[in-house]
Amino acid sequence: MQIYLDVETIPGQSARAHDLARQGIKPPATLKKPESIAAWWQHESEGAAAEAWRKQALDGGLQGELASIAACNEDGQSWARCREQSQSEAELLQGFFATVEGWLAQEAQKGVGNPDYWPTDPAYLVAHNAAFDLHFLWHRAIVHRLAVPEWLPKPTARAGKDYGCTMLAWAGYGGRVSLDSLCAALCIPSPKDGGMDGGKVLDAWIAGQYAEIERYNLQDAQAVAQVWQRLHGGRA
Repeated sequence: MQIYLDVETIPGQSARAHDLARQGIKPPATLKKPESIAAWWQHESEGAAAEAWRKQALDGGLQGELASIAACNEDGQSWARCREQSQSEAELLQGFFATVEGWLAQEAQKGVGNPDYWPTDPAYLVAHNAAFDLHFLWHRAIVHRLAVPEWLPKPTARAGKDYGCTMLAWAGYGGRVSLDSLCAALCIPSPKDGGMDGGKVLDAWIAGQYAEIERYNLQDAQAVAQVWQRLHGGRA
């Protein structure tokens, strides 16, 4: 079963995450005079710490966290959840894992009593810049001591063999293209058409706009499905 997915991420929500962001900042190397350095610490350090904190959303192996997960499959089923601030990241992951396990159980039932059914690997996950999404999911599951499903590729997995990546399929190894740009090239509606994008997710999450994030997240996963099908000879 091909499963198309997307994740939305945020910086660490613990006090420790904020502390680590502050500890990692320092004045620009261009500042040499003691008074200039002192002025930077007084007037610009808080902004630099806030920027460093926001960048944690790019690394699930350290302090970054999952805010939302969305997935759809080749049978037309879909699932999306944005966790509220009162909900744990572990609960979000467990919900996603249980959903995919349910889809795979349904797929396995197709073979019962059907001699023409040829079983394949249980799941083939596809995402845009898939290494980011899949590694983020794996890292956060390990952080929360959750049982990692066999179908979730590990960081050592190989794109094109163990999972699919629409960015790699279009741009080639070492190349990059945004999902928005790729959708424009293929005349597929972009998830950004609704006004939300990944850069707005944190502020929207803090504001409690969970439904908007969830909707955007699912549109991303659905766009990945349409792009993948187009790239492999299907109709989007």
